[in-house]
Amino acid sequence: MTERVKIYCNTCKGETNHDIKSTHDQSYHDEFEDHGQRFLAYYEETEFRFLVCLGCDSATLQEKWTCSGMHDLNGDDIYSYNYHPKRKNLGEREAKKFHHVDKKLNDSYKEIITAFQQGLEIVTAMGVRALLEGICVIEGIDDKAAWGLAKKIEKLKGSPNIPDSIIDGLNGLKFIGDDAVHRLNASDKHTLSLSIDLLESLLTHLYEARIDLERKAEMVRKTYNKQSQSDS
Repeated sequence: MTERVKIYCNTCKGETNHDIKSTHDQSYHDEFEDHGQRFLAYYEETEFRFLVCLGCDSATLQEKWTCSGMHDLNGDDIYSYNYHPKRKNLGEREAKKFHHVDKKLNDSYKEIITAFQQGLEIVTAMGVRALLEGICVIEGIDDKAAWGLAKKIEKLKGSPNIPDSIIDGLNGLKFIGDDAVHRLNASDKHTLSLSIDLLESLLTHLYEARIDLERKAEMVRKTYNKQSQSDS
């Protein structure tokens, strides 16, 4: 029986079943020797798949790639996918430009957007969870203050900057990330998009809007002081 996968079809403009007509494997392994024994230092593995859409009969070349270090907590490989021609749905979500967000948080956010664009639902969900925990740490809630993400989120309730309604939504992000990390269950794309929406709103609320407000307040204060000096 022919193996099938479901990917976005540029012609059908939606996710459709594709037959895998043929495959070709390419691998690279770098080994080193120590005390007469050889050990694997690094590896890359690529599987090229020739896919044909069952809806419109158009063809796509899929590159399924992994390397050393790309694995989940269970040790299973995580794959990156590229398509030729490129999928037209990849640009449906662009990364927002944050100017006042911590660099590590911003880099993690950009990686989430990239994973989402590539259709890597499990990786996206893992990233959502990691970014949420990173925000907690930046807010001073590390493992010493609270062990486990659930308790960190609960601690956020004490922050005057975050409404309780947002905290309830963050608990939902935790469960989405837990399903990906511990059970390899992927959420649907709509749910992941809403999760990213919430994280973007949280980053804006905590850092962008607050710092922008402080900067504008400082500008008003300086202008007022200058006018007061001119009048005196």
